[in-house]
Amino acid sequence: MSLNVTIRKAVAVDTPAIRDVHVAAGKGPDSLERNNANVLKWLDGRVAADYLEEMQREQFVVAEVDGELRGFGAVILDKAEISSVYVDPDYTRQGIASALVSAMEQIAAAHGLAALELQAAGGALTFYEKQGFSYVSEPPKNGPLWAQMRKSLT
Repeated sequence: MSLNVTIRKAVAVDTPAIRDVHVAAGKGPDSLERNNANVLKWLDGRVAADYLEEMQREQFVVAEVDGELRGFGAVILDKAEISSVYVDPDYTRQGIASALVSAMEQIAAAHGLAALELQAAGGALTFYEKQGFSYVSEPPKNGPLWAQMRKSLT
């Protein structure tokens, strides 16, 4: 069954739902940090106003499924960097994150950026490879599974 997904620019009234998705994803089964007490405490302390403040510096997009916010992403145009992509754990692996990344790439290209970078960890490494990102440098073989990645937009 195909989801009815709409991607749009985030607005202020989205911030409570953005927070809820961020917390759910951060505690979800795909999160590398789901057992990290410090990260969980930080997530639990986040409030909608934190996202509203970040929206002043970053371009946020949201994914709605049947009118309900189920994912979000943010791109920092000044740094040419995707800073966030989070999807409600009940809606992962259904194309939402891919649609968010595509929307952020379009925003970046419309602002004249030639490439985007991001930091990825764990399973997100494979996800971003499938989105056309490549490693700036290879991830450490015996260290944390994270890497800086880059994609040309031209």
